[in-house]
Amino acid sequence: MKKITTLLLMLLLVATAANAKFAYWGYCDKDIVGAYGSSAYGKAAIYVPAEVAQLYKGCQLTGVRVGLAAQASKLSVFATTDLNATPFAQKVSDKANKGNNIVKFDAAYTITGEAFYIGYEVSGLDACIGYVANKTAYSNYTDFGNGWVDNAANGANALSLTARIEADNLPVDLSVMGLRDIATKENEPFNVSAKVVNLSATKLYSYRIGYSVDGGEEQFVDFEETLGDRSENVFSFTHPGIKTKGTHKLKVRVVVDEDANPANDAAECNVLMTSIATTKRVLMEEATGIYCGNCPRGIVSIEKCKEKYPDNFIAIAKHAYDGTPSELRCPSYEYANWGVYPQAALDRRATFDPVPSTTYQYMDAILEKCPAIAGIETQANYVAGDYTHINVNTNVQFVKDMTNCSFGIAYAIIEDGVTGYQQNNGYANGKFGELDGWENKPSMATVTLNHVARAGFGIVGGIENSIPVNDVYSTTIYNHNTVLNVPSNVQNRKNIKVVAFLINRGDHGYVENAVEVPVLEAGETSIADITSTQAPDLSLRNGSIVADGFDGTLQVYTVGGQLVKNASLARGMYIVRGTNGKQSFVKKISL
Repeated sequence: MKKITTLLLMLLLVATAANAKFAYWGYCDKDIVGAYGSSAYGKAAIYVPAEVAQLYKGCQLTGVRVGLAAQASKLSVFATTDLNATPFAQKVSDKANKGNNIVKFDAAYTITGEAFYIGYEVSGLDACIGYVANKTAYSNYTDFGNGWVDNAANGANALSLTARIEADNLPVDLSVMGLRDIATKENEPFNVSAKVVNLSATKLYSYRIGYSVDGGEEQFVDFEETLGDRSENVFSFTHPGIKTKGTHKLKVRVVVDEDANPANDAAECNVLMTSIATTKRVLMEEATGIYCGNCPRGIVSIEKCKEKYPDNFIAIAKHAYDGTPSELRCPSYEYANWGVYPQAALDRRATFDPVPSTTYQYMDAILEKCPAIAGIETQANYVAGDYTHINVNTNVQFVKDMTNCSFGIAYAIIEDGVTGYQQNNGYANGKFGELDGWENKPSMATVTLNHVARAGFGIVGGIENSIPVNDVYSTTIYNHNTVLNVPSNVQNRKNIKVVAFLINRGDHGYVENAVEVPVLEAGETSIADITSTQAPDLSLRNGSIVADGFDGTLQVYTVGGQLVKNASLARGMYIVRGTNGKQSFVKKISL
């Protein structure tokens, strides 16, 4: 009987443990964006205020989740009511990996409702205290040997650090994180994107996002999607636009009836009204060649990214593989000289083999973590009576003021529709596997080459004095004019475009933004109609622009000359270029 009773008791204990739920509470999402400080040793902590501790009164503090920005050799976690006192719980971890590390205490601590800190001590070869994109009070305390400092009070990002809390019943707590400052044009729709983070152990099947500008009337967007326990969703919506100049305060909050902690429901950001749109466009520079058997994957990667990111992706293909015909080479494009084919760079932040899935991963990461710090627009026109020279006029406007910086504008001439070549196809007959139909093409496949680099100007660091100052201001538009020489190897001048891109010399030479525009005739502007009795009437149907009675191809541009996808168009003014082989027109339409 004693054995049976003992067994029954053990089963009850197991059942009780199985019913317990757990959650991670803190000021961060799961994405570590960098290392805080430069020291390889340090202590880090966050503060859990009494109003939060009261929500979890009676629950068990069972451990800490630590986000490290680099591998460490030693990691120990602690919980304390005073950062300068002996912790009431601590544990040396048996691992200290880059990324998120879960460390459980040997014994759980019952939360009393009083405020407390959680933190860790770490040492390694590199700076490894991880931080996230979010910013809020109480979220960043560090001690690098000279005492504890409240970095959040000075605007520092939140640490990647959360408390592991366990109980049979845990409160629902949702938080908006990762809301970034936005720059946009007056009275034009703009996209708002952030994360809703579920800090609880309860799965939700819908949530509402409320938003308001400068304390005005709140508007709501409903999201009918699952938000799992201890998970996070990226949400986005389109704001209809702000009519007045200046900088405005946008408040975004998550609304759920069950939420027990309204203190962290909302986040705020600045919305700056600019004269130039700050759409983030990622520049892909690819080293390729028609005699490279692996290079079809670069072709496919670019095609797929053009489809997946129609407003956010620009490509330049530099042909330089061994045996590349001289007329395909572009020695003036002084980048992508890696000697490995195919090889690609995105904004010069990452270099990789452009397998489509890999390119998607890098694209998504850059679009999420590297927002535009400036808007860039350019216009390109042939010199009157001279198709060998192009006048370019570029405007750059920064999102915020910056000092002691160095920027430059670079230009490239690229050509689409280049014919007369065959591409070595290592994927023929499935030799290298499947690649979007290339396995069915011959070993030497006839191709039409697009995005071909024809000329480069200031490619490495930008043209000298194109941004002639070291302090830039958000209220100033920086203008640059120059003339580009059209190389003689261009097959069809109607197929060339100009790419202008902003290089941050002071930050690893990264490309901060780019724009691609067609080359217009002399005197033609991106907002001018071309008068033609044959130009058809334009109208909007189901979010797309259509030309009545016109059997041809339509290309839609913003007034700044950026090609956009002709679908789900927001209200505003657009330029439409139509061609059908016999007739062409350019016409303005206001939606």
